[in-house]
Amino acid sequence: MKQILVSWSSAYDNLMHFDGDFKNEFSTWNIDKAINMSVLSSSFEKNHWWTWANIAYNLALLWESPVLLTSVGDDYIFSDVITEKINLKYVHRQQFTHSAQSMIISDENDNRITVFHPWAMKYAWDSKFSYVQEPLALAIVSANDISTMLQHAREINESELKLIIDPAQQISQMSQQELRELIHLWDILIVNHNEYSDLQIWAWLTEDNLKQTFDTIIVTYGAQWSQIFTWDEILHIPAIEIENIDDTTGAWDAYRAWLLYSIVEWLDIKTWCQLWTVLASYCILAPGSQQHHFSYWAVMEDMKNHFGVDIDLYEKRKY
Repeated sequence: MKQILVSWSSAYDNLMHFDGDFKNEFSTWNIDKAINMSVLSSSFEKNHWWTWANIAYNLALLWESPVLLTSVGDDYIFSDVITEKINLKYVHRQQFTHSAQSMIISDENDNRITVFHPWAMKYAWDSKFSYVQEPLALAIVSANDISTMLQHAREINESELKLIIDPAQQISQMSQQELRELIHLWDILIVNHNEYSDLQIWAWLTEDNLKQTFDTIIVTYGAQWSQIFTWDEILHIPAIEIENIDDTTGAWDAYRAWLLYSIVEWLDIKTWCQLWTVLASYCILAPGSQQHHFSYWAVMEDMKNHFGVDIDLYEKRKY
């Protein structure tokens, strides 16, 4: 069975919450002269539910076993689900170095301040695409050490493997030349609406330029809808309304997982989008990003109820 290659950074998320509004903590004179703000966090949580891990968890629920390219420090601990279900053979562990760390504090209005330190991510190039021996169906490259992103994308492109790129927060960190090179190496682009705008600004490209470059562009608009651009059509897929939302963390990653699954299973693009929306809805009903579960039967029922689509996922399951 061909596998999915996931090239991504690994980090610990340190999550804190401030019971107030950041805007009220800034005074006019501080903003003009200097910022020296101190707030009290009401909670603290450290986890390794990093993006690739969330995607891998959802792929494991879909009976997929992706191959991971990433770098970690000697302090990184993989969860039991990841250890059992994900191919970690090519993960580079850098000795005497911490794993990348992200410090995130959010306020009551979901405004966030994030500080990231790469540490072991700087050695991501030691997790090489050329080492992978398993047969692959497709690959996704996302936020990582920039030189590693480019190298993996080049090698995957040369192998003629279908490539999905999800540049995320690295868009603003890359030079125009780096972004433009990356753009011409990929087949499918997936971004949220803010990243889509940033990509056009930083790469000095118009929306028409991007549409002419890719087979498919997927742009998400949070809890509202997804917009998919192909060569011959534009699709708008509404999000599923959820009443009892527990935690939106990881919904975007669940969405990505269905994307990978859908391409491997050769589903049509409209069905892709509808499936992504269904899986994201399961994620936000549970705390965290790796606590939800579902069955193929439930997915098929929700596809019928929300989109009027009959699909037999059991028939498509690979053994």
